[in-house]
Formats: sequence, C-alpha cells, structure tokens
Amino acid sequence: MIYCVDLDGTLIKNDMSVTSFFSTILKKPLMLCQCYKWHKEGGRARLKYFLGEGYSFNVEDLQFNTQLVDFLREAAANPENSVYLVSGSTQSIVNKIAGYFDFFKEGFGSSLEVNLTGRNKLELMKKYFGENSNICYIGNARVDFKVWRGTQSGMVVSSSKCFIKKARECTDITRVFPAEFARLPK
Repeated sequence: MIYCVDLDGTLIKNDMSVTSFFSTILKKPLMLCQCYKWHKEGGRARLKYFLGEGYSFNVEDLQFNTQLVDFLREAAANPENSVYLVSGSTQSIVNKIAGYFDFFKEGFGSSLEVNLTGRNKLELMKKYFGENSNICYIGNARVDFKVWRGTQSGMVVSSSKCFIKKARECTDITRVFPAEFARLPK
C-alpha cells in the first residue's frame, strides 16, 4: 500500500502557510505589500513559496496527531508499504518535516508554480505512483475530497461526523483518526 499523508491539519495541527504568513507579517509588517505583489503575480503558489522559503521553525515545537504518527511508523515497518508526505505547504517546509521522521520515503510540496492541493495533488500522485496504484490518501479538509475521489482508499483526521460521512462518499475510508494533536515526546 502507498500511503500519501497531508500535512496541514492532518499530520500537524496548524497550517504552515498561514503560520508562515502571520509570522512574517508580525515580524515585518511592511512585507504585507510584498505578499500582495507575490499573490497578484502568481497566486497562492507564489505567495506560499516565498513565505515558506524564508520561514524558520523547529519541528519539535509543532503539535502532531500522535495516533497518526504511531500508525505511520507501524505501516512503514511493513516492507510492502511506502509512506509519503504530500502537502500544499512549500517544498522546503515539507522537506524539513519529512526529514524529521524515518518513515517517510519522500515529501512533495508546493512549488513556485504549483499549489499542491486538490486536483494538483491527485495529478502528482497519479503521475508519480501510476494511474492504477493502490494509494491510500490521508487528509482532513474539503479540498481533499478531490483527492479521495481519485484514490482506492483513504483515512480521515476529523472529529466531525458530517465531514467523515462526506469523505466516505468519495472513497473507501478505512480509518478515522480524531483531530487530537500534541507535541511529540522528546
């Protein structure tokens, strides 16, 4: 099985694009004009890229879905499984978080040109793993419905019964993780 895991709101509690934006604006309020310019020139992908490239953070300070982390460790221990981090956050952020864990084979994130969410995420997964690959996508947001519709199975991180029901209409949801996050033990 190929497990493709979303980052923001799924593996970690917060959205790194939002976090990097507010961190930048709070430190340098005049960057707001530059952010507007980046967004106008290239949309969300360009804005997220430049904010993410300059964002510094400690992985240890993030809150993770510890039940999901435990599951991914177990899944990766089986040689028939592969685990990948596939996120709308920028590649530099994805690399830092994927590199923190030994169970991710690789991480894929947004680039200067491509906001890796929704259809873009599904297209990348199909291109990289093959059209008929046995992919289980793990996500948490409405934009993930587009991804689940193109995968054989999925898992959900949510405490909303309504959201879980809608996800089940998209694909075979094999497991639900509650939206509970905490810092990892050191």
